[in-house]
Amino acid sequence: MAQSKYKRPLGFEGVQSDPEESYRAGYQHGTRVMLRFLEDSDTPDMDRLKDWIDKELTAWRHDYEAVPVPPAP
Repeated sequence: MAQSKYKRPLGFEGVQSDPEESYRAGYQHGTRVMLRFLEDSDTPDMDRLKDWIDKELTAWRHDYEAVPVPPAP
């Protein structure tokens, strides 16, 4: 089995081809669901949260060299 392109230890993949990519996609999807829920309340931090999801989180998701821990908002 090929090693993940993401920065993970050897053998971490198990039987999947790239679980790190699935994890990052799921993490981003979860934050988008949270964002839609929070959009009903108009708070000053909403713009900051939207920017974090659209910029930092998206960049982390596609960065092969990034550590497995997602960036903090």
